[in-house]
Amino acid sequence: AIHQQEQHEEEEDVRYIAGIDEAGRGPVLGSMVYGIAWCKKSFVPSLKTKGFADSKQLTPDKRRELMDFMEKVRGPNGVDYASDALSARDIGARMLDSTRSSLNEIAFESTCRIIEEMLQKLAKMGDDDVDVHAEKSKEGGSASEAMAMIDTVYVDTLGDPRRHKDRLSGKFPGLSFVVESKADVKYPVVSAASIVAKVERDEELESLASSVVGSGYPGDERTKSWLLSQVDPIFGFKTHLVRFSWQTSKTILEESKAVEVSWDCEDEDNDSGQQKLWSTYSSNKKSQQVGGKAKKKRSAGVESSGIGRHSFFRSRKLQKIDAF
Repeated sequence: AIHQQEQHEEEEDVRYIAGIDEAGRGPVLGSMVYGIAWCKKSFVPSLKTKGFADSKQLTPDKRRELMDFMEKVRGPNGVDYASDALSARDIGARMLDSTRSSLNEIAFESTCRIIEEMLQKLAKMGDDDVDVHAEKSKEGGSASEAMAMIDTVYVDTLGDPRRHKDRLSGKFPGLSFVVESKADVKYPVVSAASIVAKVERDEELESLASSVVGSGYPGDERTKSWLLSQVDPIFGFKTHLVRFSWQTSKTILEESKAVEVSWDCEDEDNDSGQQKLWSTYSSNKKSQQVGGKAKKKRSAGVESSGIGRHSFFRSRKLQKIDAF
């Protein structure tokens, strides 16, 4: 019985655990990066000894030091990792297009991608230490084989942990998930994932002087001041690092009197079909003077539809503007 117990413990030690965390969910600047790290359960004490902790509580130098350690021991007997970065432009495009994807939905899709990447790597590796009877695919292993190699996936979440866990379990029924707030503080493997995400995001923002830009969060006055200095009246902002879908960006564009951009639905030409991504055009003028008389300004919906205009302009969806 003792021998069987020891054998069981040895088998458990060679199974993997994984951690998932993100960096850059809240800021108005830069990418949102999701990271995943995984290692054998027997390697966890090494992570603890090295001092893996929440990346937000570590200095940039310490994060870089721990990242260097992961790169050095990367592999089946150390720790492996993957990441998925969603640029500010990608986030804005998804949140402002016709489908109006929520940030939670975008984040869930990113989480699924890095889990799938981990499973693909484990399936290709075909670890001989685990006795799994699954039919191997051409890539070197099946998804079911890879899932059997994993004991638990720990996920840090900001939302409802139960709902997030149910969604992940529905997507990956062969995996066991533990979803908790502040999981990066409790589980070293989640801390490792947090560092992967934060270091990648840090590298993207290295070109910007943090003393000028600030933290990148909407409530930071230095960030707001920097955004004001980057406004382009036609294209919104001079840098691709700004998330147009954040309310902070919309407010700054309005205050800067940037040109309003309105988009009409393809299937309707009336006002009810109008979609406005942001409203930055100064609309204080209720009328225009024409020939000494006040002429009522046409609605944005009429202007956008091209009613009464030449087909050349309508087919190209060109609009008239009276101010830049």
